[in-house]
Amino acid sequence: MKLLLKYVSLFSFVILGKCASAQNGLPAVNNTFNTQNMDSQMDRQTPLAMWDFWSDHNKSTNNPEYTFLVTMRNGSKKEVKSRIYVDAYVHKSYLLFVDQSLSKADTNREQVIYPEQTIEIARNLTPPSAEKNANTLAPHYYAGIANDSCWMFKFISGPINAYSLLSDPEGKMFNPKSIVAIQLNNGPIIQYNEENLRVMVGDDLDAIESIQWKNYLQAIKRYNRNSGKINKK
Repeated sequence: MKLLLKYVSLFSFVILGKCASAQNGLPAVNNTFNTQNMDSQMDRQTPLAMWDFWSDHNKSTNNPEYTFLVTMRNGSKKEVKSRIYVDAYVHKSYLLFVDQSLSKADTNREQVIYPEQTIEIARNLTPPSAEKNANTLAPHYYAGIANDSCWMFKFISGPINAYSLLSDPEGKMFNPKSIVAIQLNNGPIIQYNEENLRVMVGDDLDAIESIQWKNYLQAIKRYNRNSGKINKK
């Protein structure tokens, strides 16, 4: 009987020891799990952090105020003079419409317009000097199509199309950090990142070289240029 009690006591001691060890290990497991979740969230939020950068730090040079012709979901149109802002809380870009017909004390004077409320927004690229001679030159609008979180302006057209979240076509005002989406031919418009771009360029060595140097915009241009050469043969 004493021998039996001895084994039972020994067995209980081993089980309790293992339970204590497992409990002590839980914080480490939880920390690892939380770190992985945080990394995943950061990956998803990278484009939003980029939008926030442009909206907050480069308002005057890279995200100026323009007049947009906004087509609402119900088909109505309105002119909105605004920058393209970012709401980091809801993870969406937006325009700020100021109704000048209302007093500054009216809470409806400033209205936020989110992408899902619209079909598209369009900026008139016609120079002001040319607008005076409207009979000979029609307005040239640069449209941004709406998705659930932003408006996407196609600034590169080719085998790979590229979209920016800002309305400045490629030029001295353009910065690659505003690129938000890419599209292969007429396929789906997908998130702009290295993994998706590698799939699109396939075995194009020039484009792959640019990707290795983290110059993704150059990779798109090289791929489109090389594809054009192949089509001409």
